[in-house]
Amino acid sequence: MTTAASPNFTLDAVFESMADLPVFPKIVHKALQTLDDPQKKIADVSAIVKFDQGLVANILKLTNSAMFGLRQQVTDLDTALALLGNQKIREILVAGAALPYLTKPLSGYEMSPEDLWVHSMGCAVVADVISKKIEYSAGATLFTAALLHDIGKIVLDLYVGPRLQEVLVVSKQRGGNFSEAEWIVLGTDHALAGSTILKNWDFPPDICRAVRRHHDPDLYIQDSLSCLLALSNIIAVQLGFGVGTDGFRYHVEPGLLERAGLTQEDYYWCLENSLARFYEAEDMLNMIMN
Repeated sequence: MTTAASPNFTLDAVFESMADLPVFPKIVHKALQTLDDPQKKIADVSAIVKFDQGLVANILKLTNSAMFGLRQQVTDLDTALALLGNQKIREILVAGAALPYLTKPLSGYEMSPEDLWVHSMGCAVVADVISKKIEYSAGATLFTAALLHDIGKIVLDLYVGPRLQEVLVVSKQRGGNFSEAEWIVLGTDHALAGSTILKNWDFPPDICRAVRRHHDPDLYIQDSLSCLLALSNIIAVQLGFGVGTDGFRYHVEPGLLERAGLTQEDYYWCLENSLARFYEAEDMLNMIMN
């Protein structure tokens, strides 16, 4: 009698499987870099995205939505970009490009196709709220890191799935630390896997570093971007945005709020406003997804 083949649970096999992921769209990379360049104008962004019909359609769809309440329909890309502004443009670019990766069912993490997407966008919304609260100068970078912080779950799900119960048992033994349990059982975790994917996709080192560190209190406390990403993720989990098997297992470590430049009152303010902001963003998310 033959038995079903099991995945090869080695670190090399995990990273080899990353080569099968489609490359993150270079046109989006270029547009994001242009948005970050103070010497560039909206017209420069338009010149880059105008050849991508999907991006143009999403931009025009959002501009003409009830969200903006325009009296006349906008049909020209330059006008639409000017009306949206840099932040909304970035949200459309990153969310639209990430959608194919973040809407896959993750059986190992007990996440539906919607869960990872909702959690990723929820984390990005929280990051935006925190950035504005503390006037963080790299808010755009934090938003991108937050949206893509769990991308490693896609690859690791191939390995977590068959050994989920083992990971859960170890996690319980280790006080609920799911990331640490991934290391013990699989030889890596989704944070390192995600960081490696983003590095392969040519994302900036600071984003790769923050994604790598977002579950490690000893590491994420060392720089602002990693610290704020970790806090954004924790708040997104606490608000129930796309929670899977590893949900409700993370809490605010001592010193994290202080490192982030937030008081306890600020923290509660971020919780409340993140929830409101997420509901406001739902129309945009639905338009991009449909």
